[in-house]
Amino acid sequence: MRIGGIIDISTKDIPHRSSMVIFTVGCNFKCKFCHNKYLLQLNVGREYRISELMDKIKSNLLVSGVSITGGEPTLQDDLPELCREIHKINKYLSVDTNGSNPDVIKNIAPFINRVALDLKSPLKPKKMENITGIKINLDKISETIKYLRNQKDIDFEIRTTFVEELLDADDIGEIINYLRNIEFDGNFVLQQYQYREGVGERFKDVFLKPEHDVLHNLLKPFKGLELPFKIFLRDEIVGYCSIDEL
Repeated sequence: MRIGGIIDISTKDIPHRSSMVIFTVGCNFKCKFCHNKYLLQLNVGREYRISELMDKIKSNLLVSGVSITGGEPTLQDDLPELCREIHKINKYLSVDTNGSNPDVIKNIAPFINRVALDLKSPLKPKKMENITGIKINLDKISETIKYLRNQKDIDFEIRTTFVEELLDADDIGEIINYLRNIEFDGNFVLQQYQYREGVGERFKDVFLKPEHDVLHNLLKPFKGLELPFKIFLRDEIVGYCSIDEL
């Protein structure tokens, strides 16, 4: 498996758990605001045998979970093998994905505890293409979401990173209404975009960090509504917080 980096201990990647974070190399999206762009270069990082990764995981007694992120982990041919081996040692396992490879998600579902799916925008071709930089098969993303919605043993989070230059209030409303219509019952998280060096210097003044009040106002119309899922805001002010507590 091609790995671009490993964080031995993180308290931010899996809510309420300490975890080891494994960053896989490669992604089939080209989001301009991605803060892990270095992972798109296939010559970065190095190849790890699954046994090497398992030795690292087993020796890390300070974490109760493992987060596999990227990049796009579902592009790794040996992801199912890694998930199977982690499952054997009873570590809580979370996988991040953009949702574009439902067959892989179905393959690893018996071995994982959580999926965090980055829904870049409403499921509209032009909007999604503008954000991801490529043409997306939206049916694949929809298939992944609807499959995971029915997996009661998997904690399912859908998150959208809000970039003011790319999304607006109508887009967030459309996403929330879509999730309500399909009876999604996990967590929806609106994330604050924050510039990091990995985004690239030329984008520093192109995409600006939305302020807390902007994000809060986007979610206010949905506060107190009876929805089958919970809505959270994630930013530098509140951390990771339910909108009902704002």
